[in-house]
Amino acid sequence: MAKRALSQKLGARGHRWMMSKIEDHDDWLARSLDEDFGIDAEAELTEDGVFGQILKLQFKTSTHVERKTGKIKVTIERKYLDYAKECRYPVIFVCIDITTRKAWYLWLQKWILEERSNRNRLDSQESFVCWIPEDQTIEKGLDGELKDIATWRSETQLTLCLLDTLRAATATYDQDLITRFIGLVGEVAPDLADTSLDIIAREAAYLGQRLRGTAEGVVISEVLFELVRRFGGRLSIYSVREIVQRDDTNSRIGLIALGVLYDDFPDNLRSFGLPQYFIDEELP
Repeated sequence: MAKRALSQKLGARGHRWMMSKIEDHDDWLARSLDEDFGIDAEAELTEDGVFGQILKLQFKTSTHVERKTGKIKVTIERKYLDYAKECRYPVIFVCIDITTRKAWYLWLQKWILEERSNRNRLDSQESFVCWIPEDQTIEKGLDGELKDIATWRSETQLTLCLLDTLRAATATYDQDLITRFIGLVGEVAPDLADTSLDIIAREAAYLGQRLRGTAEGVVISEVLFELVRRFGGRLSIYSVREIVQRDDTNSRIGLIALGVLYDDFPDNLRSFGLPQYFIDEELP
């Protein structure tokens, strides 16, 4: 009979301990998933009843965690990030120290958005190191933030919904939906951080470049122009770069959008010092 590897036994111990931890909480239901395709379990919020308020959980168990300046080091494989990008449920990465019986969590979709706001599309390597605050424990999360995440009470979920709407408007070539999307962004813009608007504009630029030469590309260019006209004063220099640059050359649509920015938001553009920035970055 084949024996289980030590890593499998360790993972099983961490899995059982974490499932018990969640199940013992008065407001949560733990549900184990037999087939491991990157997700080990689900946690469903039951505080006010069972309404499908679910978190997808990925466990990573070790006998020792590395600590540095009040943070816990975790390594996340790219396959988990790729899954989180497409999953419509919140995906929570849980780091378990089975020796001390402690665990910490990281909301992957939020972390992905934060990385994208720093110009990291997370497609250049197979794993990524990040640091979780040491006080971001699973116990604390089950009592607080994880409930907010499960019930979609955060700006991150709002931003994710807007990005989904943008992709749907592009995919369906629905002009009415495009108009409504722009109006919706305008309505919620006062409550969005500049970084969230930045991410939306950069996603429009990315889609436009990926779909250039197609009917969908025409649609996304219309969205991009409208976003620039309305919110150009809140965009970062990195968004301007992604709007303008296309591989090793410049985008025609991006250059038109840049002209709009210079016409409507000259002070913001001047503050970037774009000519020198492009020279320093060796951009075309």
